[in-house]
Amino acid sequence: MAKQLNLFRGAIGINSKVDPARIKYDPETGVEELAAGVNIDISSSKRVGRRKGYTLRLAKAAHSLFSCGEYCLFASGNALCVLEPDYTWSAIRNVTVGARVSYAKIGTDIHYANGYEKGIVRDRVSYAWTAADYVGPATTKVFSDPPIGHLLEVYNGVMLIAQGDVIWYSESFAPSWFDLAKNYIQLGERLTMMKAVQGGIYVSTEKETFAYRGETVKELRQMKVADYPAIEGTAVTASASRIGDGSVTGIAALWASTKGICFGGPDGNFRNLTERRLDYPFARYGAGLFRDGKYICLLKP
Repeated sequence: MAKQLNLFRGAIGINSKVDPARIKYDPETGVEELAAGVNIDISSSKRVGRRKGYTLRLAKAAHSLFSCGEYCLFASGNALCVLEPDYTWSAIRNVTVGARVSYAKIGTDIHYANGYEKGIVRDRVSYAWTAADYVGPATTKVFSDPPIGHLLEVYNGVMLIAQGDVIWYSESFAPSWFDLAKNYIQLGERLTMMKAVQGGIYVSTEKETFAYRGETVKELRQMKVADYPAIEGTAVTASASRIGDGSVTGIAALWASTKGICFGGPDGNFRNLTERRLDYPFARYGAGLFRDGKYICLLKP
């Protein structure tokens, strides 16, 4: 009896870095790599299916979308806007046209900055983000208003603000108090990413990527993990156990770099997941999200 040959039963992903005639194929299982894929999804069982479609809900140019829980924030034209669950929207303040907005949530407060303006959104209303009057033990420190940066992140109760090539950090659990004389880290190149994970922060400049490890900001120690940068706007966080084989636990980061999709796990556990298999166009900016166990990103040249 002739042996049955499984021509195709599933795929392990796209490989755009080798000749299509030489992509990986297992004749016993019928599982192979794909030379290309358009509007498809690949499940954890290697099943290839058509990607779900989409429905237009709001015909409005928008960028810098951020979920606040009960509502979302986004920028459109010269306005920072609130998007409701029923897709109605309202503008809450004027901002610089085209400036990408970064957000950091502490409790119910949404801090935002875009390199030109900054503020705090509380229950759909924008307020000034300034240094409150100091209350506490006697100190010789001089606290200033938060700098206007282009990236925000929070690590173990400390607000981090990237402004050009500098990371400013606040007092612990006081996101409006900044000692600008002492509390900063200078990297020498403009930052494109700050993303906190368990045990540290991943930071990228326009040239390279670092893991900063330590339980507090003052204890952070720099470790270079890649000689290429993250693409600004693509970084997200997710449970590490939902990524790869699930062997890593804790909170991890995912981002698109100029050399592939990267995983930044707890305590500096860094991997480029697609460097040997996936090639995509150069991009300066992008957007990313983690949904249903999948990292999805859009890239803009």
